[in-house]
Amino acid sequence: MFADLRRITARIAEKFKRRFYGRTFNCPVCHFEIAIVDAGKNRLLVCPVCGVVIDIEEVYGHAVPVVLEVELFRPQPKARVHPLATHAPIGLYPFAVLGAALLMVASMARPFVPGLEPMLTGAPVLADATLVLLVLSVGLSVVTFASGLWDWNRRYRRRSYRQIRLKIAFSILFLLLGGAAIVLHASGAVFSAGSGLVDLGSPLSVTLAAVELALLVAGMVVIASLGHVGGTLVYGK
Repeated sequence: MFADLRRITARIAEKFKRRFYGRTFNCPVCHFEIAIVDAGKNRLLVCPVCGVVIDIEEVYGHAVPVVLEVELFRPQPKARVHPLATHAPIGLYPFAVLGAALLMVASMARPFVPGLEPMLTGAPVLADATLVLLVLSVGLSVVTFASGLWDWNRRYRRRSYRQIRLKIAFSILFLLLGGAAIVLHASGAVFSAGSGLVDLGSPLSVTLAAVELALLVAGMVVIASLGHVGGTLVYGK
């Protein structure tokens, strides 16, 4: 079952990648996948992972990468802040999503499961903890985003790699999704302050709960994609 899900997910991701990246090739040295459109008018580009200078030759409609040399004087900081900073939002955000999901499941099960009421006394604490995790995750992602821009400016010399453009766009999207989820959660319109649960008798509360869940799930997809693309830039393919 899980193998089938992985294959379906990989197929969807591959279609999205082809649409965004266009034609690609693999670096002959580190095998990192690079979009051909990243090359300049002189058909040259620098691999963002290993730093080799590549000349892209067209042979019978196929892109053939030829290594010319290695980029000299490439910044190699001893402590790269950006890869380290990514661990905080990526590690905290799933727990925030899990907390919100548990609260929603408990809200729906409350009217139908007898004897559940005593177990829900800690729901307000869980709702507050979920909000704290959301704020920390989204707040620390600002640091991650800023350090990534610094890394792009200094280490990658602001070259317009498709992977980095994707990371910038998804980072902004994650901040918007996370910020909207924080506003909804903190407003008290989704999880009431008294019970910490969704008021199923209020159509507005139920609707906003569905909206927050959609925002959190979308944020999860975005941050997982960011982690995957960022990992390839650090470790190659």
